[in-house]
Amino acid sequence: MSDITTLVDILEPIRGITAVIGGGGKSTLLARGGRALSQRGHRVALATSTHMLPVDGLAYAATLEELAPEARRAPLIQLGCLETSTGKLTAPAEPWDSIAAAADYVLVEADGSRGLPFKAHSEREPQIPSGCARVIYVAGATGFGLPIYDVVHRPQLFRDLLGVAIDEPASPELIAAGIVAEGLVGMPDDLVIVNQAERPGAQRDARALAAALTPLIDCPVFAGSLRDGELVRLA
Repeated sequence: MSDITTLVDILEPIRGITAVIGGGGKSTLLARGGRALSQRGHRVALATSTHMLPVDGLAYAATLEELAPEARRAPLIQLGCLETSTGKLTAPAEPWDSIAAAADYVLVEADGSRGLPFKAHSEREPQIPSGCARVIYVAGATGFGLPIYDVVHRPQLFRDLLGVAIDEPASPELIAAGIVAEGLVGMPDDLVIVNQAERPGAQRDARALAAALTPLIDCPVFAGSLRDGELVRLA
């Protein structure tokens, strides 16, 4: 039976560093999840190990010491070095263990997907912080059924990984096979979230991904809307 839950209820049980990878909603997960955790009285730090746009309305600095005093005392902080050419944050100058010691939860965007629903990782990706407690893999349901070259970041890597043509549709089964082949999730606290799955057709695709994924790796799968913060446990 499916269980309806919220993003904050998924995040709250596992303290420490969470690396968020994949495509289709990583930044939304950080912003919504971080705010929801902080509203429950937790201290939360947002950061990236690669590049991300700063979360709107939230001060940032390269280190904890460089944060303004009022920001340093806030329940939700953001750390990173500003890359002036892109307006994005890069990895903070503060060591990850220092950030983890200063916050109950550290949510880290650990790869880039250029806004595409799916992601194939190069040998340099993802950049998982040391001491990471869990990995959350995000996939965007809006990409299911469309050609791989349109919806997968680095489609040539995806082609080489699975031996498929890049003009094939990105079916739920293919995306599940890619997740399994990369081997980036599967530890006890890891999970997969299919985002943008509010529509009935998207929910059907999410269930197909869960059905293909869960016999191969022991990993919970959730589907729904990270923007709304409401998800359904599929497996």
